[in-house]
Amino acid sequence: MTIRPFRFGLSVGGSSGRDDFVATVQNAEASGFDVISSADHIGRRLAVLPMLAVAAEISSLRISPMVMANDYRHPVLLAKDTATIDVLSGGRFELGIGTGWIEEQYNAVGIRYDPPRARVDRFEEAIAVIKGCWSGEPFSFAGEYYQLHQVTCPRPIQRPHPPLLIAGAGRRMLRLAGQEADIVGISPLTKGMAGFNEFGAAVGTSGDRIDAQLEWIRETAGERFDEIELSIVAHHVEVTPDIDEAVAKLAAESHTTQEQVRNSPHLLIGPVESLVDTLLDHRERYGISYIVFGGDDLEAISPVIEQLAGS
Repeated sequence: MTIRPFRFGLSVGGSSGRDDFVATVQNAEASGFDVISSADHIGRRLAVLPMLAVAAEISSLRISPMVMANDYRHPVLLAKDTATIDVLSGGRFELGIGTGWIEEQYNAVGIRYDPPRARVDRFEEAIAVIKGCWSGEPFSFAGEYYQLHQVTCPRPIQRPHPPLLIAGAGRRMLRLAGQEADIVGISPLTKGMAGFNEFGAAVGTSGDRIDAQLEWIRETAGERFDEIELSIVAHHVEVTPDIDEAVAKLAAESHTTQEQVRNSPHLLIGPVESLVDTLLDHRERYGISYIVFGGDDLEAISPVIEQLAGS
Protein backbone atom coordinates (compact mmCIF):
# COMPACT_ATOMS: atom_id res chain seq x y z
CA MET A 1 0.00 0.00 0.00
CA THR A 2 1.32 3.43 -0.96
CA ILE A 3 1.44 5.87 1.96
CA ARG A 4 0.14 9.18 0.65
CA PRO A 5 0.74 12.58 2.29
CA PHE A 6 -2.08 13.77 4.49
CA ARG A 7 -4.62 16.23 3.17
CA PHE A 8 -7.13 17.95 5.41
CA GLY A 9 -10.43 19.51 4.42
CA LEU A 10 -12.76 21.82 6.32
CA SER A 11 -16.48 21.61 5.55
CA VAL A 12 -18.28 24.93 5.86
CA GLY A 13 -21.97 25.59 5.45
CA GLY A 14 -23.88 28.17 7.41
CA SER A 15 -22.46 31.61 7.87
CA SER A 16 -23.57 34.81 9.55
CA GLY A 17 -22.20 36.77 6.61
CA ARG A 18 -19.21 37.39 4.38
CA ASP A 19 -16.86 38.53 7.15
CA ASP A 20 -17.49 35.36 9.15
CA PHE A 21 -16.99 33.17 6.09
CA VAL A 22 -13.78 34.94 5.06
CA ALA A 23 -12.37 34.58 8.58
CA THR A 24 -13.15 30.86 8.66
CA VAL A 25 -11.50 30.20 5.30
CA GLN A 26 -8.43 32.25 6.16
CA ASN A 27 -8.09 30.58 9.57
CA ALA A 28 -8.29 27.17 7.88
CA GLU A 29 -5.53 28.11 5.45
CA ALA A 30 -3.33 29.46 8.25
CA SER A 31 -3.85 26.24 10.25
CA GLY A 32 -2.59 23.98 7.47
CA PHE A 33 -5.82 22.82 5.86
CA ASP A 34 -5.63 21.96 2.17
CA VAL A 35 -9.26 22.00 1.01
CA ILE A 36 -12.45 23.95 1.71
CA SER A 37 -15.56 21.86 1.15
CA SER A 38 -19.28 21.92 1.82
CA ALA A 39 -22.16 19.44 1.95
CA ASP A 40 -25.04 19.61 -0.53
CA HIS A 41 -28.26 19.77 1.49
CA ILE A 42 -31.63 21.38 0.83
CA GLY A 43 -32.32 23.87 3.58
CA ARG A 44 -30.76 26.98 5.12
CA ARG A 45 -27.17 26.05 4.24
CA LEU A 46 -25.54 28.36 1.72
CA ALA A 47 -25.40 27.01 -1.85
CA VAL A 48 -22.30 24.89 -2.35
CA LEU A 49 -20.80 26.04 -5.65
CA PRO A 50 -21.13 29.83 -5.18
CA MET A 51 -19.65 29.48 -1.69
CA LEU A 52 -16.70 27.45 -2.96
CA ALA A 53 -16.11 29.95 -5.74
CA VAL A 54 -15.77 32.70 -3.14
CA ALA A 55 -13.45 30.50 -1.05
CA ALA A 56 -11.20 30.14 -4.10
CA GLU A 57 -11.10 33.92 -4.51
CA ILE A 58 -10.06 34.65 -0.92
CA SER A 59 -7.54 31.83 -0.43
CA SER A 60 -5.10 29.55 -2.23
CA LEU A 61 -6.88 26.43 -0.96
CA ARG A 62 -8.36 23.77 -3.18
CA ILE A 63 -12.16 23.60 -3.19
CA SER A 64 -14.47 20.60 -3.28
CA PRO A 65 -18.12 19.84 -2.54
CA MET A 66 -18.38 17.02 -0.03
CA VAL A 67 -20.54 15.91 -1.75
CA MET A 68 -22.95 17.02 -4.48
CA ALA A 69 -26.18 15.00 -4.62
CA ASN A 70 -26.56 13.80 -8.20
CA ASP A 71 -30.34 13.72 -8.13
CA TYR A 72 -30.61 17.42 -7.27
CA ARG A 73 -29.39 18.69 -10.65
CA HIS A 74 -28.76 17.59 -14.22
CA PRO A 75 -25.19 16.33 -14.77
CA VAL A 76 -24.67 18.51 -17.86
CA LEU A 77 -25.37 21.63 -15.79
CA LEU A 78 -23.14 20.33 -13.01
CA ALA A 79 -20.36 19.65 -15.52
CA LYS A 80 -20.71 23.18 -16.91
CA ASP A 81 -20.73 24.84 -13.48
CA THR A 82 -17.78 22.84 -12.17
CA ALA A 83 -15.70 23.35 -15.32
CA THR A 84 -16.34 27.06 -14.95
CA ILE A 85 -15.18 27.05 -11.33
CA ASP A 86 -12.10 25.05 -12.28
CA VAL A 87 -11.20 27.63 -14.94
CA LEU A 88 -11.85 30.65 -12.72
CA SER A 89 -10.01 29.14 -9.72
CA GLY A 90 -6.93 28.39 -11.80
CA GLY A 91 -7.42 24.63 -11.62
CA ARG A 92 -8.15 24.13 -7.91
CA PHE A 93 -11.50 22.37 -8.10
CA GLU A 94 -12.27 18.77 -7.13
CA LEU A 95 -15.74 17.30 -7.67
CA GLY A 96 -17.12 15.24 -4.82
CA ILE A 97 -20.38 13.54 -5.75
CA GLY A 98 -22.77 10.85 -4.55
CA THR A 99 -26.28 9.70 -5.38
CA GLY A 100 -28.21 11.69 -2.80
CA TRP A 101 -29.83 9.77 0.07
CA ILE A 102 -31.97 11.89 2.43
CA GLU A 103 -35.61 11.09 1.62
CA GLU A 104 -37.01 14.05 3.57
CA GLN A 105 -35.08 16.50 1.39
CA TYR A 106 -36.25 14.83 -1.82
CA ASN A 107 -39.84 15.06 -0.60
CA ALA A 108 -39.45 18.71 0.40
CA VAL A 109 -38.85 19.75 -3.21
CA GLY A 110 -40.92 17.12 -4.98
CA ILE A 111 -38.08 14.99 -6.34
CA ARG A 112 -39.06 11.32 -6.60
CA TYR A 113 -37.11 9.20 -4.13
CA ASP A 114 -36.29 6.11 -6.15
CA PRO A 115 -35.04 2.82 -4.68
CA PRO A 116 -31.25 2.54 -4.26
CA ARG A 117 -30.78 0.49 -7.44
CA ALA A 118 -32.36 3.20 -9.61
CA ARG A 119 -30.46 6.00 -7.90
CA VAL A 120 -27.15 4.19 -8.45
CA ASP A 121 -28.08 3.36 -12.07
CA ARG A 122 -28.75 7.06 -12.66
CA PHE A 123 -25.56 8.02 -10.84
CA GLU A 124 -23.46 5.71 -13.00
CA GLU A 125 -24.87 7.35 -16.12
CA ALA A 126 -24.25 10.80 -14.63
CA ILE A 127 -20.55 10.07 -14.11
CA ALA A 128 -20.23 9.14 -17.79
CA VAL A 129 -22.08 12.33 -18.75
CA ILE A 130 -19.92 14.58 -16.56
CA LYS A 131 -16.67 13.10 -17.83
CA GLY A 132 -17.91 13.35 -21.42
CA CYS A 133 -18.93 16.97 -20.98
CA TRP A 134 -15.59 17.82 -19.35
CA SER A 135 -13.83 16.79 -22.57
CA GLY A 136 -14.83 20.12 -24.07
CA GLU A 137 -15.84 18.37 -27.29
CA PRO A 138 -19.37 17.79 -28.64
CA PHE A 139 -20.73 14.85 -26.67
CA SER A 140 -23.74 12.57 -27.14
CA PHE A 141 -25.09 10.02 -24.71
CA ALA A 142 -28.04 7.61 -24.87
CA GLY A 143 -28.95 6.13 -21.51
CA GLU A 144 -32.07 5.24 -19.59
CA TYR A 145 -32.00 8.48 -17.57
CA TYR A 146 -30.00 10.92 -19.68
CA GLN A 147 -30.05 11.55 -23.43
CA LEU A 148 -27.62 14.09 -24.88
CA HIS A 149 -27.23 15.23 -28.47
CA GLN A 150 -23.95 16.95 -29.37
CA VAL A 151 -23.72 18.87 -26.10
CA THR A 152 -20.65 21.06 -25.57
CA CYS A 153 -19.47 22.38 -22.19
CA PRO A 154 -16.51 24.49 -21.11
CA ARG A 155 -13.31 22.48 -20.72
CA PRO A 156 -11.71 22.49 -17.24
CA ILE A 157 -8.07 23.51 -16.82
CA GLN A 158 -7.03 20.29 -15.07
CA ARG A 159 -6.23 17.34 -17.33
CA PRO A 160 -7.72 14.99 -18.11
CA HIS A 161 -10.33 16.54 -15.80
CA PRO A 162 -10.66 17.81 -12.20
CA PRO A 163 -10.13 15.07 -9.60
CA LEU A 164 -13.34 13.10 -9.11
CA LEU A 165 -14.31 12.00 -5.61
CA ILE A 166 -17.08 9.44 -5.43
CA ALA A 167 -18.57 8.88 -1.99
CA GLY A 168 -20.37 5.70 -1.05
CA ALA A 169 -20.85 2.99 1.54
CA GLY A 170 -22.27 -0.07 -0.21
CA ARG A 171 -20.67 -2.62 -2.47
CA ARG A 172 -21.98 -1.34 -5.78
CA MET A 173 -21.12 2.32 -5.15
CA LEU A 174 -17.63 1.53 -3.89
CA ARG A 175 -16.97 -0.82 -6.80
CA LEU A 176 -18.03 1.98 -9.14
CA ALA A 177 -15.77 4.38 -7.24
CA GLY A 178 -12.86 1.97 -7.57
CA GLN A 179 -13.42 1.98 -11.32
CA GLU A 180 -14.09 5.67 -11.93
CA ALA A 181 -12.83 7.87 -9.09
CA ASP A 182 -9.54 9.57 -8.32
CA ILE A 183 -10.59 9.90 -4.68
CA VAL A 184 -12.97 7.58 -2.83
CA GLY A 185 -14.96 8.92 0.10
CA ILE A 186 -15.83 6.04 2.42
CA SER A 187 -19.21 6.76 3.98
CA PRO A 188 -20.50 5.31 7.26
CA LEU A 189 -24.07 4.90 5.96
CA THR A 190 -25.73 1.51 6.34
CA LYS A 191 -28.02 -0.32 3.94
CA GLY A 192 -31.46 1.22 3.64
CA MET A 193 -30.67 4.47 5.46
CA ALA A 194 -32.81 7.34 4.18
CA GLY A 195 -32.31 9.97 6.88
CA PHE A 196 -30.41 11.06 9.95
CA ASN A 197 -32.31 9.05 12.58
CA GLU A 198 -29.84 6.17 12.41
CA PHE A 199 -26.81 8.24 11.55
CA GLY A 200 -25.19 8.12 15.00
CA ALA A 201 -25.33 4.35 15.11
CA ALA A 202 -23.99 4.11 11.56
CA VAL A 203 -21.01 6.32 12.39
CA GLY A 204 -20.39 4.46 15.64
CA THR A 205 -20.27 1.07 13.94
CA SER A 206 -18.38 2.09 10.78
CA GLY A 207 -15.23 0.31 11.93
CA ASP A 208 -17.11 -2.99 11.60
CA ARG A 209 -17.51 -2.43 7.84
CA ILE A 210 -14.42 -0.61 6.63
CA ASP A 211 -12.32 -3.67 5.77
CA ALA A 212 -15.09 -4.95 3.49
CA GLN A 213 -15.51 -1.48 1.98
CA LEU A 214 -11.81 -1.29 1.13
CA GLU A 215 -12.00 -4.69 -0.51
CA TRP A 216 -14.92 -3.57 -2.69
CA ILE A 217 -12.83 -0.64 -3.92
CA ARG A 218 -9.90 -2.96 -4.67
CA GLU A 219 -12.11 -5.34 -6.65
CA THR A 220 -12.51 -2.89 -9.51
CA ALA A 221 -9.51 -0.61 -8.98
CA GLY A 222 -7.06 -3.47 -9.48
CA GLU A 223 -3.53 -2.20 -10.04
CA ARG A 224 -4.90 1.36 -9.90
CA PHE A 225 -5.75 1.02 -6.21
CA ASP A 226 -2.53 2.66 -5.02
CA GLU A 227 -3.28 5.67 -7.21
CA ILE A 228 -6.62 6.29 -5.46
CA GLU A 229 -6.75 8.69 -2.53
CA LEU A 230 -8.98 7.42 0.30
CA SER A 231 -11.03 9.88 2.31
CA ILE A 232 -13.37 9.98 5.27
CA VAL A 233 -15.34 12.69 7.04
CA ALA A 234 -14.66 12.95 10.78
CA HIS A 235 -18.25 13.20 11.97
CA HIS A 236 -17.40 13.65 15.64
CA VAL A 237 -14.24 15.25 17.02
CA GLU A 238 -13.66 15.60 20.74
CA VAL A 239 -10.28 16.81 21.97
CA THR A 240 -10.20 15.66 25.58
CA PRO A 241 -7.81 13.99 28.03
CA ASP A 242 -10.63 11.80 29.38
CA ILE A 243 -11.07 9.31 26.53
CA ASP A 244 -12.94 6.70 28.57
CA GLU A 245 -15.65 9.11 29.71
CA ALA A 246 -16.12 10.59 26.25
CA VAL A 247 -16.26 7.15 24.60
CA ALA A 248 -18.77 5.85 27.14
CA LYS A 249 -21.03 8.87 26.62
CA LEU A 250 -20.93 8.65 22.84
CA ALA A 251 -21.55 4.90 22.86
CA ALA A 252 -24.64 5.41 25.03
CA GLU A 253 -25.93 8.20 22.80
CA SER A 254 -25.41 6.23 19.59
CA HIS A 255 -26.58 2.86 20.99
CA THR A 256 -23.27 1.22 20.12
CA THR A 257 -20.55 -0.42 22.17
CA GLN A 258 -17.53 1.42 23.49
CA GLU A 259 -15.28 -0.85 21.45
CA GLN A 260 -17.15 0.11 18.28
CA VAL A 261 -16.77 3.80 19.08
CA ARG A 262 -13.03 3.37 19.62
CA ASN A 263 -12.68 1.50 16.32
CA SER A 264 -14.70 3.90 14.15
CA PRO A 265 -12.47 5.83 11.73
CA HIS A 266 -15.18 8.50 11.55
CA LEU A 267 -14.83 9.34 15.25
CA LEU A 268 -11.82 11.08 16.77
CA ILE A 269 -11.70 11.26 20.56
CA GLY A 270 -8.72 12.01 22.80
CA PRO A 271 -5.96 14.54 23.48
CA VAL A 272 -4.00 16.08 20.63
CA GLU A 273 -1.09 13.60 20.69
CA SER A 274 -3.50 10.67 20.76
CA LEU A 275 -5.40 12.04 17.76
CA VAL A 276 -2.16 12.48 15.84
CA ASP A 277 -1.32 8.83 16.53
CA THR A 278 -4.84 7.74 15.55
CA LEU A 279 -4.67 9.46 12.17
CA LEU A 280 -1.22 8.01 11.52
CA ASP A 281 -2.57 4.56 12.42
CA HIS A 282 -5.59 4.95 10.11
CA ARG A 283 -3.29 5.93 7.27
CA GLU A 284 -1.02 2.95 7.90
CA ARG A 285 -3.84 0.46 8.44
CA TYR A 286 -6.48 1.60 5.96
CA GLY A 287 -4.66 3.97 3.63
CA ILE A 288 -6.90 6.89 4.65
CA SER A 289 -4.95 10.10 4.07
CA TYR A 290 -7.63 12.71 3.27
CA ILE A 291 -9.74 13.68 6.28
CA VAL A 292 -12.51 16.27 6.24
CA PHE A 293 -13.59 18.03 9.43
CA GLY A 294 -16.64 20.10 10.23
CA GLY A 295 -16.33 23.86 10.44
CA ASP A 296 -17.13 23.82 14.16
CA ASP A 297 -14.03 21.65 14.74
CA LEU A 298 -11.58 24.17 13.26
CA GLU A 299 -10.20 25.52 16.53
CA ALA A 300 -10.08 22.17 18.33
CA ILE A 301 -8.46 20.16 15.55
CA SER A 302 -5.98 22.80 14.35
CA PRO A 303 -3.16 21.65 16.72
CA VAL A 304 -3.47 18.16 15.20
CA ILE A 305 -3.42 19.52 11.64
CA GLU A 306 -0.38 21.65 12.40
CA GLN A 307 1.58 18.52 13.39
CA LEU A 308 0.55 16.43 10.39
CA ALA A 309 0.17 18.93 7.56
CA GLY A 310 2.46 18.04 4.67
CA SER A 311 3.63 14.77 6.20
